[in-house]
Amino acid sequence: MIFEHIIYSCAIAIIVGMVFYRLTGRDHSWIIILCAWIPDIDVAANTVLNKFGFTLLFEGHKIYHGAFHTVGIMIIFGILMAFLLHPFGIKFSDALFFSIIGFAAHLFEDALVYKSAYMFLWPFSSKKLGLGLLPEMLSEENYFKNFLGMANLEVLIIGLLLLLAAIVIRTYLEGPSWIRYYMPDTVYIRFFEK
Repeated sequence: MIFEHIIYSCAIAIIVGMVFYRLTGRDHSWIIILCAWIPDIDVAANTVLNKFGFTLLFEGHKIYHGAFHTVGIMIIFGILMAFLLHPFGIKFSDALFFSIIGFAAHLFEDALVYKSAYMFLWPFSSKKLGLGLLPEMLSEENYFKNFLGMANLEVLIIGLLLLLAAIVIRTYLEGPSWIRYYMPDTVYIRFFEK
């Protein structure tokens, strides 16, 4: 679901960035989009670590897809990102907030699609949870990439509608000037400042 995660996280980043900017005057919502795919690195984690002579275990088993889809890993990752981004001039609290929101967006999107997805509440619970609210999605096994082999069409359409709604809401409330943060100046001037 990497392609869908980018679309959904963009919608979340637009709204969260708007609210955060109104409260603080800062908008680092790009961190949400950057962090939205991070939980899926568990797919390649053991392969990469084994090349360096490490084996990482999660609850006594080798890392598998879904092992990093937990609240515990989200908090650890948020703290690491805050330390990594702080030297680049981003406040520790801002980096922590946006990286956790990005990671949480991924978990929430998976929960929306799958009825029994991952152990989201680990270390508090090892029970596999999910909401399965999006159409025709019952489990991870029933998810099919039927849009150019990159995404599920139903999940993607809902994500694009949410993204469009987020753009319309922020443009209505702030005007098109907010787009300047996300577009190169030449594109912004050409379309919005004729």
